[in-house]
Amino acid sequence: MEVVCFGSGSKGNAFLVRSRRAAVLVDAGFGPRALRDSLLRCGIGDHELAAILVTHEHSDHVRGLVGFLRRQSCPVLATSGTLQALRLEGVRQLPLHPGRWVEIGDLAFQPVPVAHDAAEPIGLTIASASARAALFTDLGSVSDAVRAELREAHLVILEANHDRDLLENGPYPSWLKRRIASPYGHLSNDDAAEAARSCGPQLRALWLAHLSEENNRPQLARSCVARELGLHRDVRLLTLPQRGFCSWPADEPRSPQG
Repeated sequence: MEVVCFGSGSKGNAFLVRSRRAAVLVDAGFGPRALRDSLLRCGIGDHELAAILVTHEHSDHVRGLVGFLRRQSCPVLATSGTLQALRLEGVRQLPLHPGRWVEIGDLAFQPVPVAHDAAEPIGLTIASASARAALFTDLGSVSDAVRAELREAHLVILEANHDRDLLENGPYPSWLKRRIASPYGHLSNDDAAEAARSCGPQLRALWLAHLSEENNRPQLARSCVARELGLHRDVRLLTLPQRGFCSWPADEPRSPQG
């Protein structure tokens, strides 16, 4: 199993998960052309995706979905609440049921409910015969169910949206600060660090996702989480770029131009 990030943040989120038998896009938060170009760079052409999974309906996760579907004939999978919020027409739609695995080729996906201010948002556990990943990019608090999935994963993709001091003293209006910091908003660096304690001994890589450009800094996020992981852990700790490529297992982050 390979996981490729095309970018993660308020400007867009999209991940490719692929194996020998299937290629699946998780979220489509960039424009159709950018998504197509990113997939072509990975050797995946038009109408070659097996499925598109959507974690929730916020625009930074679905911005390019409708236009991109003109180039892909695969089904869209999401929870019933998310599908209702998306209001897609003329597209094959398959509902995801939290806690119930769905198999796509030789990959398996389990939706995990998360606390976020969307219709019926989820994170995902992704499994192949030899690896397991946990993807949680938008959540305001970490439940026992999320911790259980972090504990089993080789790759964890976990939100570290903001530094609490930067958010509190930053330019956002008070109502938006309250929304971000709420239990249904976004995880802070401290929240991500605390959640990282749940990761098991098989953890090989931890990607910090959805960093705010206004209210966070990559070094702040990394140093906060690294303290909780401990220097003895042999874990590849990265902050994901707003736009750029990062793959597991494999490469350093790099710009879309290479």
